[in-house]
Amino acid sequence: MNEAESVEIMWAGQVGQSRLNAAIEAEEMNLFAMLKPKIFMDGNQWCVLYGEDLQSGIAGFGNTPRLAIYDFNKQWDKGVKP
Repeated sequence: MNEAESVEIMWAGQVGQSRLNAAIEAEEMNLFAMLKPKIFMDGNQWCVLYGEDLQSGIAGFGNTPRLAIYDFNKQWDKGVKP
């Protein structure tokens, strides 16, 4: 394999990873759009809340709305503690 072929394979891998990242982000945003949780400032961070309050609902926090959505999706995947 020559250098040009190596670069082409590496680029194809990066494009594939980029598409995978875009698909994951689209699915995460789709969850947010489907559930329509509340999003608001809580102190100095953004909060995304699904439910009545922080004790009984699922919440995510972040310095930006997008980071709060990402954290919310992580918390959603963990589920509610019994």
